[in-house]
Amino acid sequence: MNTPEVLLEQPNNRGILHAVVEQDDRTAYFYIYPAEQFSERYNIRACWLRNLQAAPEERDNAAMEEGRAPLLEAQYCKHPQGAEPLQAEYVNIMWNEEDDGATVFYQDEPMAIIPGWSLYSDQRACYTLDCNAIVEDRGIFPLTAPALYERLQKTSAFWDQWGDEDSNPWPPIQQQFLDVYEAQLGSSLQYYAIDQQQWPPMALARFEKDDVVYFMSLGVSIRPMPWVELLYNDQAAGFRRMELGLAVSKKDYTEEEIMNMAQAVSGMADSPWRNLTWLGEGHTISSSGLPAGFDSFILSSALYKGPAIDLPSIEGDRVNLYWACPITLAERESAHSKANGGYELLEKMIGAGITHVVAKRKGL
Repeated sequence: MNTPEVLLEQPNNRGILHAVVEQDDRTAYFYIYPAEQFSERYNIRACWLRNLQAAPEERDNAAMEEGRAPLLEAQYCKHPQGAEPLQAEYVNIMWNEEDDGATVFYQDEPMAIIPGWSLYSDQRACYTLDCNAIVEDRGIFPLTAPALYERLQKTSAFWDQWGDEDSNPWPPIQQQFLDVYEAQLGSSLQYYAIDQQQWPPMALARFEKDDVVYFMSLGVSIRPMPWVELLYNDQAAGFRRMELGLAVSKKDYTEEEIMNMAQAVSGMADSPWRNLTWLGEGHTISSSGLPAGFDSFILSSALYKGPAIDLPSIEGDRVNLYWACPITLAERESAHSKANGGYELLEKMIGAGITHVVAKRKGL
């Protein structure tokens, strides 16, 4: 069997990454492939699973030169004489909550992990059960750290609860968020599903108060966002979940203009997982749904001027509420012209008296 056999292929939730377990007559490997539209941005990630024949003493350069998956050297192998081939019926894959990394299970036991953060890092990393020592130059680590198993248990419990038809977590989450919004904005007037019948459930609820129309998202925070774990490390829990808000003055904009802006915000809700990105304070998003004179939205919690809206936590994480505020093309270009330019733009906007409520204005 010189041609590798695919034992299992499983796409992530949005079909933009594919996890694959395959083996030939020499080795078994686990891969995560980016979809074609991301192939120039992200590399294929590979994880050695096991040798199926005796391991070499030196690095298997010949296999790499021939375009084959290399054997791992004997000094790193728990089974230097080779292990049994994997059987497809015992192979399973579990994606992480961020949807950018995955774990292979064999006979219901974790066998290897490709962490999500490794997609965005120059440092390759994978954790594999049959490895007994760190292969530093190739980023292969033994699957031994208790923290890895704790994380797997948490992820497994997360998917179990969402797969339980008799105890769907969505109704209580939905009600908790509506209760918080209604406490400050009054009863919701309309409710729009924005998940396109895909998991997770997401919605925009509409409110009106003091001649301002509000659209507040629900469900976006169910998933932690990609990238954040790499960027914030131990502080990631404070930045990886968010909801979106839009507040528009009825005196300044027509119903059609307001609904166009709401539609644009609804399209942002799935952006982190559809585009392998994240959204946070000072980030800008271009949009064609804005009134004349504006080019993009900037997201901010700091622009908000009103009673506190304390969102429920999700999985123990803080949920950030970012307000979408339109900015001009010149403002967006200024924000992109330097490091932390988004923060500088927000400081200017706050200094000019601009708040979370979208009203007609001239550029800064």
